[in-house]
Amino acid sequence: MKAMVLIADYSCMQLVQNISAEENVPCRFMTHGFGSADSRMLDYLGLGENKKIVTVSFVADNKVMQLYDVYNKKLSLTEAGKGIAFTMPLTGASGSAFALNGTKPETEGTTEMNEIKHELIITIVNRGGFEAVKEAAKAAGARGGTLIHGLGLGGEEAAKFLGISIQPEKDVVLIVVPREDREKVMSGILETAGILTENRGICFSLPVDSALGLAGKHLNIEEMVK
Repeated sequence: MKAMVLIADYSCMQLVQNISAEENVPCRFMTHGFGSADSRMLDYLGLGENKKIVTVSFVADNKVMQLYDVYNKKLSLTEAGKGIAFTMPLTGASGSAFALNGTKPETEGTTEMNEIKHELIITIVNRGGFEAVKEAAKAAGARGGTLIHGLGLGGEEAAKFLGISIQPEKDVVLIVVPREDREKVMSGILETAGILTENRGICFSLPVDSALGLAGKHLNIEEMVK
């Protein structure tokens, strides 16, 4: 079982919903976000607003490549700027998640960490900190990211523990990078927007074991280990 994340242009929302229905993929979470492309560049290219649709679904292992093919045909994800889809291994899920996909938990064939080639860096900062994160990540070699607005919980307790002011409104920034660039990008982000800065940011990473939309091709475990 995989957690699959799809980030595509917001205008594709209905198409994404149709694909999910046709391919029997239960989309468990859908929200909107914003890409990291500069607004001046968007105006120059005539692309309009940089709004994105972000979905998270549970997908059976043997369904991943089939979905990549469908996403590529209908959303053209291998073309620059069209979006990205990627999966992350699950170490556990509720029975309802498996029931939705008609699958059972697998105990064999799990992804080894030395097979992981990319990582998803998740940065959570005070609202308005996205620009600082974007510039720091770009300076460290990251190619792009997606912004999602969020709301922090337990702010009063965290403020007492840390001794600092905590804003409830948050910017959540998603950035996929090659694994070898993870430490450099995360260090750059934390130096610029970390917990000791006005952005009050935290940063962590999760393994990405396959992706579509990076370097214009599929990146999957079968290809990685050959």
